[in-house]
Amino acid sequence: MLRSRCLSTVAAALVTTGGPAFAAHPHATHSDAAVDAVVAKLRDLPLPIQRPQPGVASTTTPPPLPDLEARRQQVYDRLHALGPASVPALARALRDPDPEMRRDVAVALDVLGGGWWQFPDGSPKLDLRPALPELLVALRDSDPGVRSWIAQDISDIGPGAAKAVPQLRSMLHSPEPESRGAACNALSAIGSAASAALPDLRGALADSSPEVRQAARDAITSIGRAAAP
Repeated sequence: MLRSRCLSTVAAALVTTGGPAFAAHPHATHSDAAVDAVVAKLRDLPLPIQRPQPGVASTTTPPPLPDLEARRQQVYDRLHALGPASVPALARALRDPDPEMRRDVAVALDVLGGGWWQFPDGSPKLDLRPALPELLVALRDSDPGVRSWIAQDISDIGPGAAKAVPQLRSMLHSPEPESRGAACNALSAIGSAASAALPDLRGALADSSPEVRQAARDAITSIGRAAAP
């Protein structure tokens, strides 16, 4: 929900727009300092991401990307090309004192681990499981935007993120609908291991937000399906 609201229209443009092809990934090894230097470039890419203006006619050839978005694509592609070393580097950056940077890092993790972004090397996504300890800490971040994106990162891990269930249950009672919806998405992705959250999800069926209500229904269905013999 949060992911699609913030990124879908821009992602479509980025996916279809040519960018620099960074090779490597599967067996690439890099020093922490080198990877941290790439992660640091996220600081220059503030959210929210620019979105196309409504009412602009679509064309078969995507328009040139704004400079900010072209740079964003380059950083994401570079992080993906660096391979698994990017994941702990991004996890370290979740401790940054600037909440805007932490949000940018959480979004980058979702891009790398979500499997919905087209990368030049053809690999679908990176494994975010090594970042889970830091993600669990970040679920208690002081910034609600960070917490929401971290829940999306946890949904990218799926059943391997079962340790997050207690915190996600608490997140279902957050004051921000984005946080509640992101928690539903994460619990849905975790599946049967999130069955303890079913009472909270049933309560979310009466949420004031229609998006959260739908996300709760989807999560209940997903958990039930995963638990079925």
